[in-house]
Amino acid sequence: MKIGHRFWFLRHGETTWNAIGKTQGQLDAPLSDLGRAQAAEAARLLASEPISRIVASPLSRARHTAEAAAEATGAALDFDPDLMECHLGDLQGQPRGEFVREYFEGTWSPPGGEPYPVFAARVRAAMARAVTGPGVLIVAHGGLWHAACGAAPIAPKLWPMPNALPIRVTPGPAEWRAEPLG
Repeated sequence: MKIGHRFWFLRHGETTWNAIGKTQGQLDAPLSDLGRAQAAEAARLLASEPISRIVASPLSRARHTAEAAAEATGAALDFDPDLMECHLGDLQGQPRGEFVREYFEGTWSPPGGEPYPVFAARVRAAMARAVTGPGVLIVAHGGLWHAACGAAPIAPKLWPMPNALPIRVTPGPAEWRAEPLG
């Protein structure tokens, strides 16, 4: 994944399903009360950053988090369906299990779902499309951060990615630097 500009990444706030350990994938669980508060705090932290454009997953948990950031920064907001989380097939809506680790290691694919290599290629292309210039914030999902970490050495790796932690990412020749805000 070739990205030549500094950008920001923000995973959505906590959802009602995150709180109870349920697998979301591309199912659309809403933000919890805590998630809405996290999105507001992330937006406050991002307000002083030079963000001019936000590209987000259209799933409501990312959309609502991105809308808070757009309001705080005044940035234009666009949505890209290729920034949606991985499709975990028959396991979506089920309790989170050991299969998640195996999925992200690329050693297992969910029945009726999206194989990890297909997911990773999709989101890496979407992220590269989004960051065509400076001042871009990507608001998406934890799985996207994992896919980004697999495409470029990123320090620190920040996996699993916490909910609503804004990250300033500076691509470099040897590795990318991820700097949490706040």
